[in-house]
Amino acid sequence: MAVPARTIVFDLPQGHEFPKTSFTLSSAGLASYLAAVEDTNAIYRERGIAPPLAVAARAIRSLLDATELPAGTLHTGQEIESRRACPVDAPLTFSGRIAQRSLRAGLVISVIEFSIAAADGETLLTGRTTVLAPGAAS
Repeated sequence: MAVPARTIVFDLPQGHEFPKTSFTLSSAGLASYLAAVEDTNAIYRERGIAPPLAVAARAIRSLLDATELPAGTLHTGQEIESRRACPVDAPLTFSGRIAQRSLRAGLVISVIEFSIAAADGETLLTGRTTVLAPGAAS
């Protein structure tokens, strides 16, 4: 069975709302993240919480399951505001939108604003990620 083509994120207009996506940051996923960034702080394992950047990275991965970044794309910026500790192994919901999109010298710059909420609907963190792609269509 053929895999459906994913939408290239730079083809999406400013204001585009991504469908809400549910995901979980598993204990195994957290352990992999902590090992990759060489974070040995025991508080995450002891309290069953995840660093905000681990949650943001997992959320953006869920976004990339539905969209695609063209070859040569650069991640040029990231802002995170943590409002509450994010529990490990708990259902979370990602929502996001293209907040800004501009074309400069043949480069498309997109700013994606997003939030991550707990199962009770409370926002755990918000953020903005900026990506730039060469040679993208206008």
